Amino acid sequence: MTRFRRTTTRLFAAFGIAVIGVLPLMARPAAADVILTGAGSTWSAIATQQWIADVARQGLSINFNANGSSAGRVYYYSKTSDFAISEIPFQQAYKTPDGETVNEIANAAGRPYTYLPIVAGGTSFMYHLDVGGQRVTNLRLKPLTLAQIFTGVITDWSDARISADNGGRKFPSLHITPVTRSDGSGTSAQFSAFMANQTGAVWTAFCHKVGIPDNPCPPTSLYPQFTGSVQQSGSLGVSSYVSAGYGQGSIGYVEYGYALEKGFPVASILNHAGYYAQPTAHNVAIALQGASFNADNTQNLSGVYNFNDSRAYPVSSYSYMIAPITTAAPFTAEKGTVLSKFILYFLCAGQQEAERLGYSPLPKVLVENGFAANNKIPGHVAPPAINQCNNPTITGNFITGAAPPPPPGSNQNDPPAGVPPGGGTTNTTIGNGGGNGGGNGGGNGTTGSGNRNGNTTTTIAGSGGGGGGSGNGTAGNPAGLLDNGGGTNTQNAASGQPISIHRSSGPVPVLLYVIAVLLILLVVSAPPLLAMVLRQRAEDEARRS
Repeated sequence: MTRFRRTTTRLFAAFGIAVIGVLPLMARPAAADVILTGAGSTWSAIATQQWIADVARQGLSINFNANGSSAGRVYYYSKTSDFAISEIPFQQAYKTPDGETVNEIANAAGRPYTYLPIVAGGTSFMYHLDVGGQRVTNLRLKPLTLAQIFTGVITDWSDARISADNGGRKFPSLHITPVTRSDGSGTSAQFSAFMANQTGAVWTAFCHKVGIPDNPCPPTSLYPQFTGSVQQSGSLGVSSYVSAGYGQGSIGYVEYGYALEKGFPVASILNHAGYYAQPTAHNVAIALQGASFNADNTQNLSGVYNFNDSRAYPVSSYSYMIAPITTAAPFTAEKGTVLSKFILYFLCAGQQEAERLGYSPLPKVLVENGFAANNKIPGHVAPPAINQCNNPTITGNFITGAAPPPPPGSNQNDPPAGVPPGGGTTNTTIGNGGGNGGGNGGGNGTTGSGNRNGNTTTTIAGSGGGGGGSGNGTAGNPAGLLDNGGGTNTQNAASGQPISIHRSSGPVPVLLYVIAVLLILLVVSAPPLLAMVLRQRAEDEARRS
């Protein structure tokens, strides 16, 4: 090999080594040496995955497996994940789908934990009812009527009790098909908790009928199957059945976002103030101001069910994060710092995205509870002062000025909108009020697209208003939160230092650094390489002459 070739080979080898050393920066965040793992709720997964993507841009590495609330709790006490997310807490006698009874509280005793709120929403009752070729979109149901439908007491849409809830409107004779969950579900637990609290006699009688002897009957995450009902796995299974052509006459319980995604209406439920309310983000946040906490920091929703505000949606609840409060394996104080920063982000700035994602921002009472729980985590960072938490229910006017009054036809003494006094068959299509179309859109629209497999970030948006654009700091878009097109969300952390989430950041700046380094290496190596080539050419010409 000539000296020229040897030198050229060495230069390119050095250049390749430099490239190999720089390229991993494109895939490795700043804090990649600390990676958190979580598992659990599919109900919360859309928001959780969005918030994980947000903080990843700041170097926080978190992986989340949306495998269901029950599985998430198993992962936690089996030491498979650092944290869990669940709609229900650990159970002393949890019955698995195969009939086994498990003491989850005893199993989790080796990893002391705290519960804290992560995301709120309303359990909605999506239905498929067409009359004379038109879809009914303004169905109203009292809690008692609702419970009687889902326990097999009311079996036909022509029932006088349904007519009475709807201003005397007569519905055709059509079998009601209640669609319930076949799998262990936090949604089933939340709905049955509501019935146990508000319609206890109906719920207990149903339990006895299906072979559950408890008196009073407690909530359950495994909804009992009964004659005339259909069971489906997951909220997607329920919403798919109701929205299908064969779903005429059916009604199921799902998270509101699933009904929005399918473009189907949900029933308005009578609240304690005497108004029929929809599970909108505003109405849920208003109702959750009535939440209180048990000694173990589990939720007590009796005050939510009975919240005396005309806008409150009574079947409102929130999901728990189950977070470690010791460094029992696999947790460490270093992981605690990452988890704490994540918690402070989603309690404050992250809640600005809740409505857009099909949820409701946590009200102040739940944020304060989350701050207290955060302070129990090893390695935590201090939360900001509550008035510096840029959650739209705290620093914005989400609950106050931005929350619309009850719409016409929602008072229990008035007929539904579009129904003349004394009943009749007039049907008025009322929009489902889809989310904040990206920036400050929304309105009475249907929804954007979405994939709810638990692993893909999904955005639900209204088709009315300015969908998909960037926000502009209006009342409908507190603190100028922008969609993915740009902007910055900030969150105060320890010592008043902000945790900033830059929407436009990500792999692009790192790629620019890589290109810059490569260009520098090229500039440094090119001149001597060119000089060598010229010198070698001159020597060759001299030998030939």
